[in-house]
Amino acid sequence: MSEKIAAFFEAWATADADAVRAAVTDPCYYADPRAPKPITEVDALIEYVGQYSQMAPGATAQVVRTDEVQGSLRLAVEFAMPGGQKQHGQYFAEVDENGKASRLVGFVGFGAPE
Repeated sequence: MSEKIAAFFEAWATADADAVRAAVTDPCYYADPRAPKPITEVDALIEYVGQYSQMAPGATAQVVRTDEVQGSLRLAVEFAMPGGQKQHGQYFAEVDENGKASRLVGFVGFGAPE
């Protein structure tokens, strides 16, 4: 897994704009269930990531599992609140030759078979 992708999720706890900028291409594509529409500008993504630490001070986000197939990643991400509550998400990422994400699409949970 790209260290830049891990740093991207770690930046959710600190709103580290430099870490976000270093982890994604410009332009980028980011979508998740809480984003009202896909985010394609790095500055807008930095602002979106910053909302997490503002709305949940002390919360963290970290990649806890990865799989890779020919440059595409599947990530399990744990979002942990200071009180111990946790939520997991699954992200799919495409990365460039430098390990930067050009596309990140996230889902709540891991999905359930029908």
